[in-house]
Amino acid sequence: MMGTNKFEYFDVTADIGVRVWGNTIDELFENAAIAVTSLMINPTKLERKITKEIFIEGNDISSLLINWITELLIIRDSEAILFSSFKVNVSSDGRSLTAKIFGNHIIGSTIEMDIKAITYSLFKLKKLDKTFYTQFVLDI
Repeated sequence: MMGTNKFEYFDVTADIGVRVWGNTIDELFENAAIAVTSLMINPTKLERKITKEIFIEGNDISSLLINWITELLIIRDSEAILFSSFKVNVSSDGRSLTAKIFGNHIIGSTIEMDIKAITYSLFKLKKLDKTFYTQFVLDI
């Protein structure tokens, strides 16, 4: 459960599973992004030299999370930027979000794990008693 941990990893054959917690839905999305970044590079080593504001849509809260992580991976691939800090605001209907994201170019940096995509495999997103929880698998 959440406690001091905001995310953890679990074994999946040929892929990596991620479990994430947050006190709010916004924090859940922020922690999911940090969990994915942490697999590629230590986020504390990324300077906050680049700021972007992005808008993401989904059919529901689950597809919104998938689209959120997918967009971060697209920016990594197309612009060679990873982000280490996130301020997310999920809409009340759970079908869109706005985010201010902070990071830096990663050209010349050592990437520890090449994440290809987030998948719907073993996907879960739910509200627990006092926290939100999601589980997803990353294709590596």
